[in-house]
Amino acid sequence: MANVEPGPLSRRFADVLDFTTVRGCFADGDPYSGFSICDYTGDKPCHYNKCIDELAATLGVGRCRIVKPRQVHGSRVSVLDPGFFSLDADAQAARLEGLDGVVTSCRRIAIGVNTADCVPVLLYAAAGTGMVAAVHAGWRGTLARIAANAVRIMQQHGGREIVAYIGVSICRDCFEVGNEVAEAFLDAGFGDAVMLGNEDAGKPHVDLQEANRRQLVACGVAPGDIYVDGRCSRHDPSGDFFSARRMGINSGRTFTGIMLR
Repeated sequence: MANVEPGPLSRRFADVLDFTTVRGCFADGDPYSGFSICDYTGDKPCHYNKCIDELAATLGVGRCRIVKPRQVHGSRVSVLDPGFFSLDADAQAARLEGLDGVVTSCRRIAIGVNTADCVPVLLYAAAGTGMVAAVHAGWRGTLARIAANAVRIMQQHGGREIVAYIGVSICRDCFEVGNEVAEAFLDAGFGDAVMLGNEDAGKPHVDLQEANRRQLVACGVAPGDIYVDGRCSRHDPSGDFFSARRMGINSGRTFTGIMLR
């Protein structure tokens, strides 16, 4: 699929499609060039709308069936039931404002999150009520355990045997933080994900991928059912992924999505 890389969950389960967008052809020096469907970081509407249309065609759905929350680096997760899809575009946008995670059991709806170093987490309930979730976990959302919140919501709605994909995001070596952030992770019980600063390492570093993996395990997701991509959005040599730390916050975004077939 052009500009779309299938994920590990769809290789294991026939009922679900998970994917990550890649930049494809892009111009050096242009932080928006390449494939990006994000509409709130300063890109031109003609560009991101064209990309949305291309993604819809690739997935075989209408563009209105690609749903992305308006993320705010928080911890709110909401269930999108059939009633959501009967709303008009403005009402849907209002419902999506301020969310960093969405859950749905509706089929042929591609939900996903935009990231440029933060951690995308996709979830699929392989038993019970079939449903999927997409979560945007920045460092604040990770501290607030947004991924675990999404798992609990799925469980409350009948989802069981949940499997997870932790997508392309900044690695520990690239994610340098201030002492106050490192201390917050230590206080929250994520000590194994923190590398404290020293004369060689300088400032502390945090492994957001590991912190999210650990919280998923703590809320009942089996370790063998968590797929960690491991590629770093900041230093991956392919250049396929957007990185706010490398390119600035005014840049495109990688979209990581999931859909019940």
